[in-house]
Amino acid sequence: MTIYFKNLKLKTHPDVYEPADDSMLLADNLEVENGDMVLDMGTGTGILALSVAKKAKNVLAVDINPKAIEIARENSTLNKIENIEFRISDLFGNIKKNERFDLIIFNPPYLPVDEKDMLGRSWSGGEKGREIIEKFLKSASDHLKKNGRIQLVVSSLNDLDKIRKKLKEKNFEFEILARKKLWFEEIYVLLAIKR
Repeated sequence: MTIYFKNLKLKTHPDVYEPADDSMLLADNLEVENGDMVLDMGTGTGILALSVAKKAKNVLAVDINPKAIEIARENSTLNKIENIEFRISDLFGNIKKNERFDLIIFNPPYLPVDEKDMLGRSWSGGEKGREIIEKFLKSASDHLKKNGRIQLVVSSLNDLDKIRKKLKEKNFEFEILARKKLWFEEIYVLLAIKR
């Protein structure tokens, strides 16, 4: 199947998370600056990587799912975008210690479920829904340049106060850039700046 978002044409795959309200909310609120080095964590179809590539100097798009990397690479070719590198990685597992970014974007798995198959892992945030987010936050600042930024999707199901506390522990200042009420949750786009 093919979907369209703004001026992007995106092929989807049944084994890869299809962009939904959370992806679109983040894509609509991206704060990328000209010349940024960007990491798109959990790229899926590549919608976010492709959205920031026009302004970014370079984008590294990673995903734990090899099929996601394949379809995101296809979408990059389809949209004639060449400044994206694709890599299989479980969070920061395949990112070199010396790789630093101005901006890391992440629409993480955040639902409070624990699914093990590859597609289910794209929305399964663990028992409380924030285990993947907390694991991400443990290493994120190690891969940010000075005053680097994170844009992160979280849900009202994740206990926003606990995520705020984790961000403060890691010396991030943050704000809520956008929110959207869905029938069983509210989703937020957070901007966190490393201090």
